[in-house]
Amino acid sequence: MKSSVKLILLVILATGGAACIVEESAGPPGPPGNANVFSLNFDFLLADAVFNGTVASVQYDIPDISVSVVDEGAVLMFFRDQGTWTAMPYTYGVESLDVPAVDYTVSLGFGYEVGFLEVFYEVSIDALDVTELSDREMKAVIIDGFPFGKTEVNLNDWETVKALFKLSD
Repeated sequence: MKSSVKLILLVILATGGAACIVEESAGPPGPPGNANVFSLNFDFLLADAVFNGTVASVQYDIPDISVSVVDEGAVLMFFRDQGTWTAMPYTYGVESLDVPAVDYTVSLGFGYEVGFLEVFYEVSIDALDVTELSDREMKAVIIDGFPFGKTEVNLNDWETVKALFKLSD
């Protein structure tokens, strides 16, 4: 699966340019025995996106995503919606106004490799214009090393991740 993700990311990289992170908020290294962790805040803007059918993606140069992050760490992603941070990947269904059934889905996802991060929208049908979706405030958490063999933690909750790694908003 890792080679498939790399291939997909390479294909997408070849089709578009890299965007810049709007704001970087690097924190100090974690406490002794913990991973070096920091977060980046940025806006996912459709004006910066490369469109490929039902996918809109933006690539960001992130030199801090190192070989050790890719091989032994993690990148967590969150988006802000209605005042809360929600973990990615995330998919939601859009219902018809006439029939209580899902007409199509919208997924927010991401992929990463050494030196870059890609964030994307993907809709399940061609009939929806992906350019009509909303810009999103995003947060990436970059973990260099992964200390979770000893502890149980919910990595899908921004408040838990923020408290564990002593990150700021």
